[in-house]
Amino acid sequence: MQRTAPGFRTDTAARLAELERQRPEWRAWFRLLGEAERALDDGGWRTPLGEAAPGDRFAGPADAPLLHGRALKVNPEVAQRLVRRLASTAAAGHLTDAASLRGYRPSTADAVALIAAAVRQDLAELAAQADAAGVERGPLMSVAHLAALPLLQSCGRLLADQVSRSWPHGYCPICAAWPILAERRGLDRSRRLRCARCAAAWEVQWLYCIYCGEREHERLGSLVPEDGGETLRVETCASCRGYLKSIATLQGIPPFELLLRDLETVEFDLVAVERGYGRPEESGFMLKVRLV
Repeated sequence: MQRTAPGFRTDTAARLAELERQRPEWRAWFRLLGEAERALDDGGWRTPLGEAAPGDRFAGPADAPLLHGRALKVNPEVAQRLVRRLASTAAAGHLTDAASLRGYRPSTADAVALIAAAVRQDLAELAAQADAAGVERGPLMSVAHLAALPLLQSCGRLLADQVSRSWPHGYCPICAAWPILAERRGLDRSRRLRCARCAAAWEVQWLYCIYCGEREHERLGSLVPEDGGETLRVETCASCRGYLKSIATLQGIPPFELLLRDLETVEFDLVAVERGYGRPEESGFMLKVRLV
């Protein structure tokens, strides 16, 4: 594997422009990310939790993710504007199969329902909404997941202090998503998983597959760069054939930076897939969330 070692930079606009220069074939996706990044500053997403009423929680296990059973407040007009803007950007940028989005003009109710399904990672519901709207499923799912980003990141900031230090699962303790990468953080190289949706961080043990729970060291391995560098590598499991990118860092990676790091290290994903490894398509927990 060839090694990529991008530095930490804070100018996301310049970062996206540089990525677009390096990979012009991904121009449409980078512009979608730019729209999502700008939406993070919209004040309409900042207070989604409100005061929890007794009836706002569904029955569920005691160790359920923190969003499970919650009613999240959203401004329907803000949601509609974001979904429409992302859909227009996808269509204008010639994202694969996105031509059908040119006439996609969801109502406020449709936009809220789309974001709710994305928060729950309900792929069947997202597919049904695409079919009902007469658009291609893949592009609409991409739009939906990016449209949910401001809401999920606000939830992540508000709930970060409530994450259990002993969270036992590989999926996110806030929104139930699988982590986008692992950080080998600080001088002690503690292993922390990071969620790209809500930016949660949680520490897990070494020699432990986050997908299937495998702990036998002979079944757990890694793919490393040809030059022997340790900044980037891929953790692998021979039991479930799962993989996860792992990055050495002194401090936690900023929220939006997680998405950029994932794009900058896509060659690691390609190598892992070529060698027969993969990542789960379904979430690790059936999250129940409603938007009001």
